[in-house]
Amino acid sequence: MEEDFWSHLEDLRKKVIICIFFFIISTGIVYPFSSDIIKLFTAYVEKTYFFAPQEALFIRIKVSFMVGLVISLPLMLHQLYLFVIPALTDDERRFTSPFLISLVVFFYGGVLVAYYVFLPYILRMLLSFQTDFMSPLLSVSRYFSFILWILAGFGLSFEMPVVFFLLSKLGVISPGSLARNWRFAIIFILVFAAIITPTIDIVTMLITTAPLFFLYFISIGVSFFAVRGRNGQESQVASH
Repeated sequence: MEEDFWSHLEDLRKKVIICIFFFIISTGIVYPFSSDIIKLFTAYVEKTYFFAPQEALFIRIKVSFMVGLVISLPLMLHQLYLFVIPALTDDERRFTSPFLISLVVFFYGGVLVAYYVFLPYILRMLLSFQTDFMSPLLSVSRYFSFILWILAGFGLSFEMPVVFFLLSKLGVISPGSLARNWRFAIIFILVFAAIITPTIDIVTMLITTAPLFFLYFISIGVSFFAVRGRNGQESQVASH
C-alpha cells in the first residue's frame, strides 16, 4: 500500500512537471507575438497607457502568461486524464475523455462569446460616462486585469452544462432538483452576472444573464440524459 502511494505521488510529480513544461513552452512561443495580442485586445479602446518604465514589459509578460495558459490548457487536462484513468472503471473511462474535451470547448466558447459579443458592449457602456472635463486615460495593466476578469468569468460560466453532467452522472444532483431550485439559480446567476460585468447599467447585466439562463436550462436537459444513461447502465448490470 505504501509503495503504491509513493508510486502515485511520483507519477503526479511527473505530470505536474510536464504541465509546467507545456506552460513555459507555450508562454515562450506567445511572447514574440504579445505586442500583436495587446493590440488585438485594445482594439475596442484604441489606446492604452503605461505609467511606469517597467509596466510595458510586465504587461507583455502577463499577456504571454495568460495566453500561454489558455493554449496549454488542453495539454494539461490530458495529463490529468492520464493520471486518473488507471483508477477509473470502464464506464467512467467512456465519458471522462468527452468530459475533458467538453470542458476545453465550452471554456473557449465562453471566452469567444465574451470577447466578440459582450466585451464591446460593456466597454462602450462604461466609456459613455466620459464628459468634456472627464476623459478616459486607461492604464494598460488595469485594462487587462479588467479584460481577464470578464473573459475568465464567461469561460467558467460556460462550463455549467459540463459540470452538471458530471454531477448528475455521479448521482450528486438530478434534473428534478435543478428544475425545482430554479429560483435559487436565478439569484445566483444575477449575482454572478453582476460580478463579471462591473457596470451600474441594469440592461447590460440582464443581457449578460441571458446566455447564463440559457446554459442553465441546457444543463437541466444534459442532467436528464446523464441520469437516464446512468440508470440504463445500472439496469444492465442488475440484469447480469
